[in-house]
Amino acid sequence: MQKNSFETKKIIKLAILMFLIIFLLLPIGVLFLKAFQNFNGDFIGIDNFKNYLFSKTFKISLKNSIIVSTIATLITIILAFLYAYGINRSNIKFKGLYHWIALLPLFAPTMTHGIALIYLFGNKGILKNILPSNFNIYGIWGIIISEIIYIFPTVYLMFSLGLKSVDNRLYEAATVMDTSKFRQFSTITLPSMKFSIITAFFSSFTMAFTDFGAPKIVGGNYSVLATEVYKKMLGQQDLEMGAVVGVVLIIPAVIAFLVDYYVSKKSKNIINSKSTEFKKDDNRKMDIIFTFINFCIGLCIIAIFLVILLSSVFKSWPYDLTLTTKWFNFTFMGISGFRIFGNSIFVSIMTAIIGTCIAFVAAYISERGVAEKSINKIIYFLSILPNAIPGLTIGISFMFFFNKGNNPLNFIYGTFAILIIANIIHFLSNPFLTISNELKKIDKEYENISNSMGMPWHTVIRKVIIPISLPAILESFSYYFVNSMMTVSAVVFLYFPYTRLATISMINQVDIGEIAGASAVAVMIIITNIIFRVVFDKLSNILKIKNTSFRKQETI
Repeated sequence: MQKNSFETKKIIKLAILMFLIIFLLLPIGVLFLKAFQNFNGDFIGIDNFKNYLFSKTFKISLKNSIIVSTIATLITIILAFLYAYGINRSNIKFKGLYHWIALLPLFAPTMTHGIALIYLFGNKGILKNILPSNFNIYGIWGIIISEIIYIFPTVYLMFSLGLKSVDNRLYEAATVMDTSKFRQFSTITLPSMKFSIITAFFSSFTMAFTDFGAPKIVGGNYSVLATEVYKKMLGQQDLEMGAVVGVVLIIPAVIAFLVDYYVSKKSKNIINSKSTEFKKDDNRKMDIIFTFINFCIGLCIIAIFLVILLSSVFKSWPYDLTLTTKWFNFTFMGISGFRIFGNSIFVSIMTAIIGTCIAFVAAYISERGVAEKSINKIIYFLSILPNAIPGLTIGISFMFFFNKGNNPLNFIYGTFAILIIANIIHFLSNPFLTISNELKKIDKEYENISNSMGMPWHTVIRKVIIPISLPAILESFSYYFVNSMMTVSAVVFLYFPYTRLATISMINQVDIGEIAGASAVAVMIIITNIIFRVVFDKLSNILKIKNTSFRKQETI
């Protein structure tokens, strides 16, 4: 029986390894190979890189990408820090509401923010007249504002976590020594937050640098690398140069990945289990200041989403306020908008189901696998590798790899399967790490006891491991679904007319001038994601309570 169990585990382990090699390593390898070939497929060394990296187009796009990403990152870090500080360190009211407002951009495609800016500050925008006459939302500032909204929730969550982890005993000691509040902030808060700030900077920069949606909508003639690869691949059909840009986009993501890995290692060493939670003092002046700051930031976020909602339900907002549903009843190339939205629902659900299963099995093997530890480490590395690969690069690599006639898997190209697999690979790292961290907390004696009792290993997984780690599994499922509903970068090169997704149709509608139709699609995606997230959060909280009860019984 143990022999059969060992063989079954080995087959599952090899299946996961083969999945990651076939759908991650090989496509990325083909992308790199393509970057060193000419049109005929002949190897030409670094000529493509030399031709592109020294071209005027690249220099302009790279410069613009760095400028946009740096400005957006710095502004976001300041705003998110103030917002998180107000929620975690002051006594302002409606903290729960402010928290959820900050998370709103997580449920919307990045194109949404650009569309809202067009309605607000575009040529016919309602706030156009209050701005300087030479201000143009189509270009650098449109991209920067969109990226700030896009990366704000991620940075806010990082800072909230960082502020909660600062030991209150340090502030108590400083108060006893009669240290001023400003000095406490500069000598305790900021140093304690340094790892969070470093991670936030590199993560934000990478998100803005590799984002495609916002520059596509409000970029205008302001070229950045993310839109440059789109032009190379689809506009100019210059596949070799598109591969070069795809490789270049990996560089900042790899740097951010390595920094995050290093910071995570360091921050683990400074966590103190005896730390106490921060106790807020009554400071009316500070409460007033942060009430104003958080209100202004929250109002800006709400305004973006309110504009999207209003533009989707009125005939021509803000000029013709006749209520209509026509923007929700759109068709594109003869395909119903609801069918396109149904495609997104289908792809997202299948991605969430299959992706969560793969993430769980990969996490279980890497965390609790005993035999063949070298393979376990390879699976771990491959599972976190997508964190260093932008969605655009994954999409390009899939196109090159699966669009070859001699590839046995060529039959999935142009089907829903390739969209689902691309999403699974693109978002794999976060669910994998979430489940891995949960599995670390479970005593490994369960497996030893089951072996001694002759109990099948899958029974332990089904009756013990899965029930205990169910909150993490549900979190991973939710993460997969929400992100698959919003993504555009990983699938923009892989869809066919009948597999068109809602986010793709948003871009198509903006291209043909149907901006209100794009708003309607955004509203459908946002509402779906919010409902889905709320339901799963409630379910997860119920399971966490049961999980806590189970652990207490286990301890007794």
